[in-house]
Amino acid sequence: MENSETDGSRVRRNQERQVDNYEQRRNYENYNSDPLYLSSSDFPGMQLVNVKLNGSNFQKWSRAVKIALRTKTELGFIDGSCSRPKLNSPHYNQWIRCDNMVVSWLLNSMVNDLAEAFLYVNSAMQLWEELTDRFGQSNGPLLYQIEKEIS
Repeated sequence: MENSETDGSRVRRNQERQVDNYEQRRNYENYNSDPLYLSSSDFPGMQLVNVKLNGSNFQKWSRAVKIALRTKTELGFIDGSCSRPKLNSPHYNQWIRCDNMVVSWLLNSMVNDLAEAFLYVNSAMQLWEELTDRFGQSNGPLLYQIEKEIS
């Protein structure tokens, strides 16, 4: 009889451990999918992508940046899906911190002349919109014409 109680206790303990492990895994997964989460390897001087924006390579660069930001769960800072919380929100300061981090990553992924031209933007989304307006597909024919005239 003593063995059956011990076996029953072991089964309960194992079930409790499984529940604890599931909760820890679920909390870890939620934590890492939070756009306001920055890992210890995230820092302002980080090189987000291997290619630097020089103006003529916007399509290639923007694709690389979107992939990198999506893997870091920070894409919402440039596409607007992670909007700025209200000033009195408990998440406001962390949002500002993350948005500034994304701005730093974007500026670091540009040639110096371009980075200096966009240094004073107010948010990652504003920076992305300005870059898209300036170098995006809508300006492709104009860029081609200018490059053709220069050649």
